[in-house]
Amino acid sequence: MSHLLILPILIPLGTAILLLLLRFVPVARGILVAISALAIIGVNISLLSKIQGQGIQIYRIGGWAPPFGIVMVGDLLSGIMLVLGSIIAICALFYSFGYLKNDDQHAIFQPLFFFLWTGTNGAFLTGDIFNLFVMFEIMLMSIYSLLTLLGEKKQIEAGIKLISMGLLSSTLFLAAVGGVYAFAGTLNMADLALKIKPNVDHPLVSAAAMLFLGVFGLKAAIMPLHFWLPDVHSSAPTPISAMLSGILIKVGIYAIIRVFCLIFVDLQGTFQVFILTLACITMFVGAMGALAQTDLKRLLAYSSVSQIGYVLMGVGFFTVAGMGAAIFYTISHGIIKASLFLAAGILKKMKGTAEMSEHGNMINISPLFTLFFLISVAGLGGIPPSSGFFMKFQLIKAGLDGGFYVPVAVALVVSLFTLFYLVKAWQKVCLLDQKEAPKMLPTFNLLAPVGILAILCLALGFAAEPIITLTNAASQQLFSPELYIQAVMGSM
Repeated sequence: MSHLLILPILIPLGTAILLLLLRFVPVARGILVAISALAIIGVNISLLSKIQGQGIQIYRIGGWAPPFGIVMVGDLLSGIMLVLGSIIAICALFYSFGYLKNDDQHAIFQPLFFFLWTGTNGAFLTGDIFNLFVMFEIMLMSIYSLLTLLGEKKQIEAGIKLISMGLLSSTLFLAAVGGVYAFAGTLNMADLALKIKPNVDHPLVSAAAMLFLGVFGLKAAIMPLHFWLPDVHSSAPTPISAMLSGILIKVGIYAIIRVFCLIFVDLQGTFQVFILTLACITMFVGAMGALAQTDLKRLLAYSSVSQIGYVLMGVGFFTVAGMGAAIFYTISHGIIKASLFLAAGILKKMKGTAEMSEHGNMINISPLFTLFFLISVAGLGGIPPSSGFFMKFQLIKAGLDGGFYVPVAVALVVSLFTLFYLVKAWQKVCLLDQKEAPKMLPTFNLLAPVGILAILCLALGFAAEPIITLTNAASQQLFSPELYIQAVMGSM
């Protein structure tokens, strides 16, 4: 057993509780936030390194042998998602020190943020389908509280949509969990894989798979279940918008990958056409929505819908190359989109709005902002040498190699639309004259996280080969579910 597996959950959970106790001690809170954030990313990098060197890691809480008790499981996909989440979370946390107005807001934001971090880490590590539900609920409660933190009318309205989505998905999730438990008598994912495999033709198994796809598709904002995302992402405080698009909607994709590469492996062919169709529709509809927007945060929200379609397309290929490309796309898009949302937050901070028509001339006001924004725009648009070029190249190559010509054609057309609306947005914000002078200039606390993420986008492009090697290894591991099952169940 590896005790490292429990630390990505215990550290943020303990930090959140301590931050509540230190609510009126801002200096102590700041120190605790810094130490805990560095500890979490250190643990997550160590865990990924250990998984690479020693294979899948497990931790049995209470020492109970599976399928009894709770088990934490770390494979390469889990490790990659933990590290990605840590990078985005640290940048969002640092950004919040310049974004929030007063210490009262910090005192509420910080513990809620670490509760959110607890939920995301737990979702990536749990080996139990019911505990995945629990982690989703922790994330939902934290996001709702963080979304409505500033008490703005738009945020309250978006919060109602978020809660509606949450209640619907929770109900469906519990129905799916209840169904598989009634059928298989277990909630341990490795044990479920063993129990379901000989009964894959049973109608209840297909129904449960469809239900899980709906639940996780709702959380990932896959078309037509994307209704909640544009308002929530555009209305949320900017650090939370970055977290939502950068990592949290990817939890839904992670869950789809997990159940279809472990529990419902033999249904991949059955669901392939359906998933690829959803991916194409999601790509196209999201891009069309982005084209019509005048508010930068809302444009980026619709863009997130479109881009999640690309990731789903890679998943839907159900090939080693396609899944590896989808994982690389998840990493690259998470970093790029977090940078873009944080950049949009700077504009909103400068003038109180993210309406692009109210901004302009950023190339003279803040050349650094203009450069960072351009790098991220180029990345999402797929311009070399950014990581965005490689994320699209890998995906398209996997599609062509697998003979998936229609999804690839849709992806290429949507890429042109993506590049068009992103370049247009950069031109409006950075090159055109603006009507009024901004109320403030970008501060270091706001610019630094945008710059770090933009530079990471470039670095991932120059160092694409080792990252692609890692994501392909994670994909190969996913398509060898017996490794996961043996790690969890083998020593019983």
